[in-house]
Amino acid sequence: MPVFASKKLPLEETWGEKLRQKRHYQNLKIEDIAKTLNIRTEYLIALEEERFDKLPSGLYGKNFLKQYAIFLGFKPADLLTVWDSQSAEYSPNDPFSRKTIKPHKFIVLPKIIRNTLIASAVLICFLYLIFYFKNITSLPKLTIIYPVKNLLTSKNSIIVGGWVEPGAEITINNENVLNNNNGYFSQKVNLKKGLNNLIITAKKKYSQTQVIAREILVE
Repeated sequence: MPVFASKKLPLEETWGEKLRQKRHYQNLKIEDIAKTLNIRTEYLIALEEERFDKLPSGLYGKNFLKQYAIFLGFKPADLLTVWDSQSAEYSPNDPFSRKTIKPHKFIVLPKIIRNTLIASAVLICFLYLIFYFKNITSLPKLTIIYPVKNLLTSKNSIIVGGWVEPGAEITINNENVLNNNNGYFSQKVNLKKGLNNLIITAKKKYSQTQVIAREILVE
């Protein structure tokens, strides 16, 4: 009966071992390489031994590996891929190896806050439209300073004056009257003997008409 002898399969070489064997194969001293690359000897030894704690973190150590690999004749892409995975596990908080977070990531609001802000903005716009519509359709303010109600006079003319809401048109007995920017108006009105009825109206573009009447008796 044949006897089978068990053999151990060779372990897969690590990238550090590949560097060391390549250097030995080329009969190179690590001190000479350090001088040529201007990299400290202990860093090259740390690369061959995969000692991350002896290497500068982040991009510095990675750049040393790239230079060393190219010098020995390796294509550094494969070695750098393994470096990234192992170095990330060793120093996940290294500021030089972390990905930069884009500024807009910091200003993302929770969904409930975003919806609340949108709802508030819509409500404000709705309330503003209500206020605006009410303002343009409500009766304009009109105050008659002179003449007073039921005036008795012997004069054949009188000054009608008062205040009206700015932007409103005013008439006295269907005749337009000018008012200044503050809404003040003053107009001379001729009177006849007996009872005179003065009808003062004010109206905005889309509003109803505000009406005030004055009766004046001329002796």
